[in-house]
Amino acid sequence: MEEQEILSTLKAHVARYQETTSTRLGTTDLGVDPSRIEILSAEVWNASNAVGQLNPRNPGLINRAIQASKRILQRSLGWYTRPLQHFHSSVARAIEEHGRAINSFQPTIIALQEAVRSVDLATQEQQSPYAHLFRGLAPVVDLGCGGGEFLELLKHSGIDAYGVDSDPVACDVARRKHLTILQDDLFDHLRQLPERSLGGIFSARVIEYLPSNLRIDFISLCAKRLKPDGLIIIETINPESDFPFGRNSRIDPSHLRPVYPEILKSMLDSSGFRESRICVLTPRVAPVASLAEQGGALANADNGLDVFPATNGLSGAQAYAAIARRA
Repeated sequence: MEEQEILSTLKAHVARYQETTSTRLGTTDLGVDPSRIEILSAEVWNASNAVGQLNPRNPGLINRAIQASKRILQRSLGWYTRPLQHFHSSVARAIEEHGRAINSFQPTIIALQEAVRSVDLATQEQQSPYAHLFRGLAPVVDLGCGGGEFLELLKHSGIDAYGVDSDPVACDVARRKHLTILQDDLFDHLRQLPERSLGGIFSARVIEYLPSNLRIDFISLCAKRLKPDGLIIIETINPESDFPFGRNSRIDPSHLRPVYPEILKSMLDSSGFRESRICVLTPRVAPVASLAEQGGALANADNGLDVFPATNGLSGAQAYAAIARRA
């Protein structure tokens, strides 16, 4: 399982409880009010104690006779009331035990929340140069947006954007951030869009899951939906990475086939794109020439990206991105 899938699962579990904690005071991070658990437990205990008890009556001969009759019935029905009392007592103890268990999860949930926030911030910091490249382009679509980390960057930059993902859990996480998300298949969504209707397309960690023939179809559809001078950025795992993560990418059976940078660049060039570049995010292991030194339309857009020649191997990078403009 890839790290993005693990993080998406963790985020889904954490997100189920985050909204409750931000809107209700006095609740745990699991969205459960401890005082409510105590009230429920007390109610069950009271119900247990009331089983088989005589209700008080006003003084008087008739009432004493009625109470005496009830006491006879009470003793005769003990075989029936004792199991009820035992049942109610067991329920009350179970509620108390569950309440203690729920409260014991709170530190773990808080730690998961902090871990997810840290990963989100790290991902956004890493991808922030991409967001800068989409300025002045609208609308932008994030295909395979996951939990919406890149969409948040675009939103903060004032860029009109929305996301598409087929995973309902990821879509729910992104919607909780008040982002525009469509739950749909990427190909179905692209096919139903008008031609030349998009200003930009971003897709991270998606193309390596596609068979070779669908990769070509994917890039071809993107080319047809982009406006002239529209920007496409496709980020994927670097199969030539020297880091262990690169090896994990190769042995992951869900990655149908690694996407080598020269192949991805060639697919873009043959699909109507121009000024295609193979780039990695800084920081980097090996020094390389910057975009400003390479020239071209993308050169002055941002200096947080570095261009590698397709034959350079990219061994120092865990991931790379192919960036190009629509002709």
